[in-house]
Order: sequence, then C-alpha cells, then structure tokens
Amino acid sequence: MQITIYSPDRHFVYDGATPDRVGVGGGLTARIRIAAALAGRGHQVSVICNCPLRRLYDRVSYFPLDSVEHIKTDVLIAHSSGDKFDIAPLLTIPVKARVKVVVISGIGLPKGTAEFAPDSIYVCSNFMRKEVARLFPLVALNDIFVTYYGVNRWNWTNLFSPRRDPRRLIYSSHPSKGFEASREVVRQLHAKDRRFTLYAYGGNQLWGGAEDPPPSEPCIFYGGLINQPDLAVQYKRSGFLLQLQTRAEPFGITVVEAMAAGCLVIASPVGAFTELIQHGENGFVIEGDPGDPLTVRRATELILTVSESPDVVRRIRRQASSTPFD
Repeated sequence: MQITIYSPDRHFVYDGATPDRVGVGGGLTARIRIAAALAGRGHQVSVICNCPLRRLYDRVSYFPLDSVEHIKTDVLIAHSSGDKFDIAPLLTIPVKARVKVVVISGIGLPKGTAEFAPDSIYVCSNFMRKEVARLFPLVALNDIFVTYYGVNRWNWTNLFSPRRDPRRLIYSSHPSKGFEASREVVRQLHAKDRRFTLYAYGGNQLWGGAEDPPPSEPCIFYGGLINQPDLAVQYKRSGFLLQLQTRAEPFGITVVEAMAAGCLVIASPVGAFTELIQHGENGFVIEGDPGDPLTVRRATELILTVSESPDVVRRIRRQASSTPFD
C-alpha cells in the first residue's frame, strides 16, 4: 500500500536520520517513527516535509516540501506538531487519496483540518481523544482512534546498561515543561545530600529555537539537545526523571523512554501522564502546582525516601520497564 505523510512545518530542518543524529521534539520524532514502522510492515512510505533534499532513510522516501506539486496515494496522513500548527498548505496541492488521516500531537486540531475533511483522526492518548471530542463536538468519536507511541529497542536496559547513580536526576524536555521546578527540587536535595545532581537535556533547540543555556550551578549540569540513542544512555545512568509541569501533556514520549530504561518517573497529574503512570506501581504522581514550595517539598521528600529503599526501587523499576510498547 502507498502511504504518504505530509507536514508543512518549517521551524525545523530534518529527515529520517535527524532524531538519531541530532535529536528533535516528540511530535517530530513520532512522525518519523510512524513512517519507519509502516515501512517496516512492507508499505511504500513517503514523507513530504521540510527536509533539505530527497533521500531514502530506513526504507522511507523523504521529499522536500517545495518539490511536490501533487499527491497520489492510498493513504494520506497530515501532521503538524509545531510552527503554526497548521495543515492548510496541503489544501493548495492537488490530492488523490483513498483514505485521509490527521495525526494530532498538540492540544486541539491543526488549522485546516475541517477543510481537509479527514476520514479518521489519530491521537496518542485517551486524554487527547476526550480533548478533541470536547473542543470539536462535530467530530464523531468513532472517527478518533488512539495508539500510544512506542519505544525504540535501544531504550530498554537489557540492551546496554551502564552503571546507574540512584541520586542522579534527569530532566529531558523543553524548558517550559517544568525545568524550573526540577531545578528547585534538586537544589533542596543537594542541600540535604550533596550527591544529588540534575542533568538537563533538550532546551529551546528541541522545538527549533535558539540555544539558551541556564546559569551554571554546582548541582545542575546542562547537556542541551542530544540524539535519541545518547539520551537513552542518560536515562539508564539516572535514578529519577522529573516531569513536574502544569502544561497538559498529549502523551509524553520522554516518560515512556525513561520507564523502558528503568529510570523512575516523578510527574504531575496532567494530560496523559495519569494514563501512563500508576502511582507507587511504575512511577510516582505528585499532586499540586509545581511552582508551589509545598509541591516541591513533597517531591523532594519522596525522592529522599525512595532512594533509601532499594526493594521499592527494584520493584517499581521492574514494573516501569514493562509498561511501554515497542
């Protein structure tokens, strides 16, 4: 079957190799992984996107946006995960497709969705299914289907397991997703036990912005944007992932990557996080505003308690690593 994925986003230049070579945000990573998974099942897959030139990668053909004047395919998948959150440029291209699908990675529907008239809408969590139905009641629930994002083989601990530091914390997201709360947690931990440190990855470049490293601190190390295999190693070296945020998360790819790597997740109950995390079973959910000192204190005390309980750590790590899909 011929499957074509189209994304008009221009805030990031990339192709199929970019996540594994440089690193990108979760929505763009999902687009590339979807293409590779479909090609792996024997389909003829093309991606029309903001790539620099035409190339074949992982059995997927990549075409620059401006090189395509018309689309003829069996299945056409439209996806926007950044920039203007808009698939309307697709409406200017002559299209012939048996089935049309919109993939949604952000809150709401991209501009141009109604005019595109998709046969189905693919969302990455039940939270997003409810959000789309709430915001757009004219969309039939039967036309919205849920599939969680999977995790690459290199994320699991059984492939390569470096020595783990139980007092090494990791933050791996855009700064807007709770970096300040993570820094405050590790400052309090470090004041009680100087072995606690935080390694931060991602930053503004994750969404195509300019690099803006935070001020240096004795207990905080900033690594910026790194590729997916290297990030997996950092999860395996760390005891806890901090994801304390107010932003409603459509899915949270970093959470399942950390789980597969055996890194214990501590997150806020926002968006899809409560679908992925069962408190005290495969991770921890901290109620309250991450900007509130009481919330930070609860997270700090939880980490101190858990890090001194090897049996609890082993149990939760074992259950966390069995949570994600491949």
